[in-house]
Amino acid sequence: MAFKVIHKITSMLSRKITIFCFLSLTLFSFAQCKTTENKATVQEKPILQPFKSMANNKASVQLNKDKSMELHVKKIIKSGDPAAHFEYVVYKTGTKSIVKQGYFRGTNVGWNDNTSLKLIPYIGMEQIPTSEKLHDTIPSNSQTQITIIKLNN
Repeated sequence: MAFKVIHKITSMLSRKITIFCFLSLTLFSFAQCKTTENKATVQEKPILQPFKSMANNKASVQLNKDKSMELHVKKIIKSGDPAAHFEYVVYKTGTKSIVKQGYFRGTNVGWNDNTSLKLIPYIGMEQIPTSEKLHDTIPSNSQTQITIIKLNN
């Protein structure tokens, strides 16, 4: 009779140990799994900061030829968009007053001369015409035109 009681206690104890080991291994294996966020599916909009704080950010600064104005350009890269986005501000050098500010999607923003900016657009990949007749295609020069912005100083 004592043997049956001892056997029953040991079998119950071994079951509890087995269940405990199984649960602890299961819990340990789930703890090792890491959840990663797929950044390719999440499209983030760039956070545009006020232009006044742009001078403190990492923006490229270019002086015009007579050094009377300075151009601050901040380049923003958006995932999935081959063109760069630019925030630009033109300041008078002496007073630090804003002459012109804007936002542009293209390849570059820079000085054209002392009183104007040159905005170079992004030109995409050339596509094959859908028609085999070359005169049926309509050439579009609107995407390749460089924009010149005159500054009033």
